[in-house]
Amino acid sequence: MSNNTKEQAPESMVNQLKTAVDKAQEEAGKVVDSLVKEGGKLRDQTLKLAEEAVGEVKERVDEVRGRVEEAKVKATDTLDNLEQLFEERVARALKRLGVPTRDDVQGIAKRLEEMNGLLRTLADERCAAEAAAVPEDGKDDLKLINGIGPVLEGKLNGAGICSYRQIAALTDTAIEHIESEVIHSSGRIRREDWIGQAGMRYLEKYGTPL
Repeated sequence: MSNNTKEQAPESMVNQLKTAVDKAQEEAGKVVDSLVKEGGKLRDQTLKLAEEAVGEVKERVDEVRGRVEEAKVKATDTLDNLEQLFEERVARALKRLGVPTRDDVQGIAKRLEEMNGLLRTLADERCAAEAAAVPEDGKDDLKLINGIGPVLEGKLNGAGICSYRQIAALTDTAIEHIESEVIHSSGRIRREDWIGQAGMRYLEKYGTPL
């Protein structure tokens, strides 16, 4: 074999090896591209299945939530009906036993309040009538009672209260009326003991106790 032949042999093998490597790389690239495409398809299929599964789960959750709300509404209605039925049965039982119901008690309380208002009105009218019946010469000097000055005496006289007897005979209702409507000073009559002082002044002036 000549020297040229010997030199060409390794070069030929290198070219063949290079060609084989290039072909292998090309084939590997095709395989990788194929795998990438298959991976993409698999990913898309997986995402689609996952979305379908999520949608199905969401629908089932919404369905269950709707059933829960429906059951809650039915339970509330049932409880309301049971409560009303219970109250009606209790009311009938109390009525048979002669025990007043809540409505009866409220009605009685309302009637009592109306009666109290009527009594207060009658007491005020009676107090005013008694005051108006005092003759001119029967007036007493109310300023002798500690706590009553000229201004308060004028207000009391204007309301028809002119004598020790009237002040000594004041009722709780009359006191409340005078303090709120005449002298505008709550608690003053009892605090300064107008009633006791009026009795003492009456005894001093007329010689007889009330």
